[in-house]
Amino acid sequence: MKVLIAYHSDTGNTEKVAKAMKEGLDEEGQEVTLLHTKDCDPLSLGSYDLILLGSCIIGGGPGKSAQNIIRKVTELPPKIAFFYTHGSNRPYPKTFKRLDKKLEQSNTKVLGTFECIGENTTWTEEEQLNMVPPEKREQAKIYMDSIKGRPNEEDLAKAKEFAKSLIK
Repeated sequence: MKVLIAYHSDTGNTEKVAKAMKEGLDEEGQEVTLLHTKDCDPLSLGSYDLILLGSCIIGGGPGKSAQNIIRKVTELPPKIAFFYTHGSNRPYPKTFKRLDKKLEQSNTKVLGTFECIGENTTWTEEEQLNMVPPEKREQAKIYMDSIKGRPNEEDLAKAKEFAKSLIK
C-alpha cells in the first residue's frame, strides 16, 4: 500500500509521532513517504492509497501548513486517518473538521484519529503560567509537570500500533 504521512510540527512532538507511525508501517512492509506538510504537494494526495494527516494544535486548530493542505487539496485518496498532538488537558476532536465536505464529496473513508498529549516547549513554564489566571496557576503547574517529556515511549508505541491497525 502506498502511504503518505504528512505532518505539521512546531515543537517536534508531532514529528516524533509521525516517525513512530512510519516505523510501524515500515514493519508491515508498506511503501511509506514521510513529509512535513510545508513540503507536501496538496495536488498529489490522490495518488496515495492512504494518508495519515497530522498536526500540532495551535489556537484550537491545526498548524498553518496543515491548514494549507486542507484548503488546497483537490483529490483525496480512498482512505485517510488523522493524528494530532497538544499540550491541553482536553482533546480536540474537530481538529480536521474543515475537510468534512471534501471527504464526503470524494467518498474517502476516515479510518480513525490518534490524539497524543505533548509537552509544550514553545514557551517557558513561566510564560505559560502567566497566560493562566492567577487563581488557576497552581493547578496548571501540576498539569504541566504531569506532561513533561511527552510524547514518551508509551505514547509513541501507541502511535505505532494505531498506524499498524489502519492497514489490517
